[in-house]
Amino acid sequence: MHIAYFSVKREYEIKCKIFLPKNQDVKEVIVGVHGFAGDKESSVLKQLAFACSGSGTALICFDFPAHGDSPVTEELLTIENCKRDLCAVVDYTLYNYADANISIFATSFGGYIALQCAEIYTDLPMVLRAPAVTMPQLLLENVLKISEADFEKAGFVECGFERQIKLPYAFYEDLIQQENVIKKKIEQPSLILQGDCDDIVSISDVMEFCKIQSNTQLEIICGADHRFKNVGDIDKIIFYTKKFLNMQFHGENR
Repeated sequence: MHIAYFSVKREYEIKCKIFLPKNQDVKEVIVGVHGFAGDKESSVLKQLAFACSGSGTALICFDFPAHGDSPVTEELLTIENCKRDLCAVVDYTLYNYADANISIFATSFGGYIALQCAEIYTDLPMVLRAPAVTMPQLLLENVLKISEADFEKAGFVECGFERQIKLPYAFYEDLIQQENVIKKKIEQPSLILQGDCDDIVSISDVMEFCKIQSNTQLEIICGADHRFKNVGDIDKIIFYTKKFLNMQFHGENR
């Protein structure tokens, strides 16, 4: 497998990474979308890329604003910019790999953004790993663990892993102003992978979201938490993802 780094340009550079099959004969491309406070170096995206490379599948991933190697700061971390970044990377993929089958694999907050953009790419299958269908609520209660009043009073909260984010209260306000994702209907074939022990994204919220969908398959992974860190959890994610995409693109249930 060949790995390369590049940028897609908007008003700023979107830092991207691509995993290419060894012979670089690309038949399919997965656009990978990381979760909140994550980045394009996600270990799950890497494992998915390696697992799919043998069938001629490439994987492109990128950093949201103020995440990973993004050159911009938290003031540009808005839902609109995240949506535009995802669209820019998908459009880049559609243009540069016009003959390939394209899909989206998105995690948690990345799933929230993918759902916000779903109506633009109705012909692209999506795999959503623990999608944050109630993002405003879970951000406060399960990620930041702060009340709305305290968040507003403080003005910002520091969070993150490799890169610390000084998250402004305006980001939460931005979330509140978006359409409620849990009520959003999507047209494209989609697969949701959800752990039944997820302490961040409530399985009941995900099941409620699935009730209004007519073209969405839900696979519940028993014992898995939000990060799918139990032995065998990632293998199940890869298995179900490959099976779903094979069915969408080749009509093969394998």
